[in-house]
Order: sequence, then C-alpha cells, then structure tokens
Amino acid sequence: MGSGRSRGFVRQRRETIANILKDEGRAGVSDLADRLGTSPLTIRRDLDALEERGVVVRRYGEAVLAEADGSEAKEAFAAERAAIAQAAAKLVSSDELLFVNTSSTALDMVPYIRAQGVTVVTNSANAYKLPIPPNGMVLVTGGEVRRPRGVLSGVFALANVGSVSATTCFVGCAGISTSAGVTSTTQQEAAVNSLMVERADRMILLADSSKLGMAAGFSYATLDQVSILITDTGATDEDVDALLAAGIHEVRRVDPLAAEV
Repeated sequence: MGSGRSRGFVRQRRETIANILKDEGRAGVSDLADRLGTSPLTIRRDLDALEERGVVVRRYGEAVLAEADGSEAKEAFAAERAAIAQAAAKLVSSDELLFVNTSSTALDMVPYIRAQGVTVVTNSANAYKLPIPPNGMVLVTGGEVRRPRGVLSGVFALANVGSVSATTCFVGCAGISTSAGVTSTTQQEAAVNSLMVERADRMILLADSSKLGMAAGFSYATLDQVSILITDTGATDEDVDALLAAGIHEVRRVDPLAAEV
C-alpha cells in the first residue's frame, strides 16, 4: 500500500516536471527542487528517468523539453485527457460564450462540442488548428506569444479578456491542491487564467489525476471558485473528499477506457 502510494507520488512529480518544461521549454535543477519542495538529488533522478523515456534532454544544471510541442510529455495521460475533454464538451449548451485557456485538455474539448452557436474565446495562438463549433465561432485574445505552447498573455490579452462576459470558462492547470488552489507554471499565464475565471459565471476545471495534490508556482483560482472539477478514475476517494472539503462544489471522475477513439 505504502509503496504503491510512493510510486504514485513519483509519477505525479515527474508529470509535473514534464508540464513545467512543456510550458517554459527549460528549467534548472535547483529551481525545480524549490518549486516541488524536494531535493536536487531527487530532481536529478526524475530527470534521468524522463530522459530515458525521451521526454527531456539533460544539460549542465538544467533540462529542456525533448520535443518543442510537448508531444512526449502529453502521451502519458492521453486517454485520461481525451475522456475528460469529451465529458467537458457535453456540459456546453447552445449559444454559450466560453473561455478556453491554453491547456491541452481544454483545447481538446473544442472538437467535441456539438451544441449550436457556441462562441469560444481563447488565448491560444494555436487556435487556428481548432474546428469551429457548429454555427459558432472561435475568437483569439491576441497578446504576447510565449513559446513553446503559443500562450497569449500580457496587457493586450488581459484587456480583451476583460471586455468579455462569458457563461463558462473551461480551464486546465499545472496543479491543484488544498493548500495552493489552482496553479499555473508562469505568472503571465496565471494572470490571464485568473481574469477568465473572474469574467465567467462558472468555472469548470479539467485536470487529470496526476495534477491532484500538486502546486506549480502561481495560483490563479481558489478551490471554492471551481464549480465542477472533471478528472479521471485515477483520483482516489481520499483525493475527492479532500477537494470537496476544501471548497470545490462538484467532482466528476471519468473512465479513460470510455473515451472515444
């Protein structure tokens, strides 16, 4: 029991490292140790394991993402994220105006939207790849482009998000915990996410179970702002009970095996 939980923590920590590198492209060993509350030696072991999987490339004192688009990092929880995205799309009603942040899971929801006349507002520079919802549209906030994920942030993005009143925001995160709330790896992205939450009537958080119990540096929402958390069946009853007790209104767990292929 103890060894299984320990392996789960290791897997979550390594997934968080992969997400940080996906967001920022590179990170130092000491910085990762400080952010994840562990030792540099532990981080080096994690990076060795991730390098063996082809996720990262080690350099002196730091690691960089092996693939600029983060495809290796996303692969580990691909089925979980697909199931979460599909479940989220079913919560969209006709003629809604949605915020969707740059989370891969949130963006993956858009192709599954079947409701009519939906408008999607996103701060992703990769929005041109998204299909348009039936009789709807996709609007891009504009802003400063942050590679490698094409995150749009800064004054221009914030001004445009601040001019919109959305019915629902569908957002992902780098981590969610009872101590830090909902977090992102960069301050610029957290600022846009926070404003999306503020300007929407409800917040639906999409986070696979590897994100639970993790804090990624910059908080952008408190747990009591989360109307619904959609996660996967890797989340334990203890995880769910703790999140509900901390303020999340509803938690839904979806089975990755039920995801459409």
